[in-house]
Amino acid sequence: MGTFWGDERNYTQGISMYAKTFICPEDREEYLKCLSRQNLLEHLRREQPYIAVEYRMMPDEKNQRTWIRSTVVLAETTDDGSPRRAVYVAQDVTESKLKEEQDRYALQEACEAANRANAAKSDFMSRMSHDIRTPMNAIIGMTEIAVRHLDERERVLDCLEKITVSSKHLLSLINEVLDMSKIESGKIELSEEEVHLSELIDNLVTIIRPSVQKNNHELDVHITNVEHYRVLGDPVRMQQIFMNILGNSVKYTPPGGRLSLEIREKPSDMSGYGCYEFEFCDNGIGMSQEFLDRLFEPFSREEDSRVSKIEGTGLGMAIARNIARMMNGDIVVESESGKGSRFTVKLSLKRMDTIASDQEAVKDREQQKHQPLSKEALAKKRLLLVEDNELNREIAEELISQTGVAVDSAENGQEALERFGKMPENYYDMIFMDIQMPVMNGYEATAAIRKLSRADAAQIPIIAMTANAFAEDIRRSREAGMNEHLTKPLDVGEFMKCLEKWLGGN
Repeated sequence: MGTFWGDERNYTQGISMYAKTFICPEDREEYLKCLSRQNLLEHLRREQPYIAVEYRMMPDEKNQRTWIRSTVVLAETTDDGSPRRAVYVAQDVTESKLKEEQDRYALQEACEAANRANAAKSDFMSRMSHDIRTPMNAIIGMTEIAVRHLDERERVLDCLEKITVSSKHLLSLINEVLDMSKIESGKIELSEEEVHLSELIDNLVTIIRPSVQKNNHELDVHITNVEHYRVLGDPVRMQQIFMNILGNSVKYTPPGGRLSLEIREKPSDMSGYGCYEFEFCDNGIGMSQEFLDRLFEPFSREEDSRVSKIEGTGLGMAIARNIARMMNGDIVVESESGKGSRFTVKLSLKRMDTIASDQEAVKDREQQKHQPLSKEALAKKRLLLVEDNELNREIAEELISQTGVAVDSAENGQEALERFGKMPENYYDMIFMDIQMPVMNGYEATAAIRKLSRADAAQIPIIAMTANAFAEDIRRSREAGMNEHLTKPLDVGEFMKCLEKWLGGN
């Protein structure tokens, strides 16, 4: 074997002493096995000219551990190809091993996070399947019952009322899923409109009142130290935050419980802005500390027999906090199981010029006094309805016809543009425009109408009536030249207000 191998006993003792002195216990066995004289003699060949092993050294005085890569390289063979001499090389590979460990740890963390997310989403899909099928079952079932009892007016009305409630619940579930998708993709946008806080709270109380009365709850509203009621913000998203919290208070507070809402205005570090706090309290079932820690995680719900039958996506609070933070605010929660909850929504809102805003409000009210807002006035009007879906077109035509307004219909934007262009000026008083249509969409049709060289093209109210319901959709409709944005499914009350607003005073 030549001088490299020397005496087998001396070689074995040498590597054993080295391993015992310098190599950490966890790696000694592998080192000795790999670099044993027998292993080298059996495996070192021209076709396999080296054998390597990596191991950790014993920790130094700073408790740091070095990684070494030891390689035995074949240098000379005998006539039969057996190893005669070899070279031993030791290399410090600590930096590369640490990076490898970090990468492996990061990959493991990412894998575990993905598994947790997948488990949460799988659980969410299971719950959503149940929660969506529940109102769908009510809608389909009540429709069937109504058909079987057409001659019983009261029975049919009861079925229709339950269909309406179930439809609204189904819509709220769908909206939450879509909102969460928008937030996760970073595509959600906020509008900036004038908001009167007292009106916003009045609307909130009006919406929640039927549920409060049904549960025999006591609801108190207090406004404390608020000097600036008119602010700039997104009223729809603000109401979404408040409805989510107050709606949960109603759901998770037993009958006869107490709910309260207090609004406070505090000084803000930002010039021209006010720091507004909206505090929601209840004496409901409360939450465990364990659940509080993950309250704002998507798809999270309390594992509690008291809430197992209460429907919900587990997305509402995640959406609410994301929106609050987009408004330079946050949501703080205090709760204890069995003792109720306190949610404090903090929003930083730009204050309006109060005097100018109040004067404008007075002016608007005076104008409204002199508007006829009557069926006789609407009966003299004619509008163009642009909608490609036959069922949606039938619904809109029926709603419009009940006001006395005459209606013509077009099935796409190109047809609407041609029909408008053929008619004399001021033939149409208003246009309801769908967005997603074949041939020419609503944005393109509106822009094309606005460019026509006739006086009424620039003045006629064009209202988006579409299932595109996000803030960026509203912004795009305005950029295209539309005056207002109604979302589907149509809210009959909002639809009528829109008609009266644009047609009632002309």
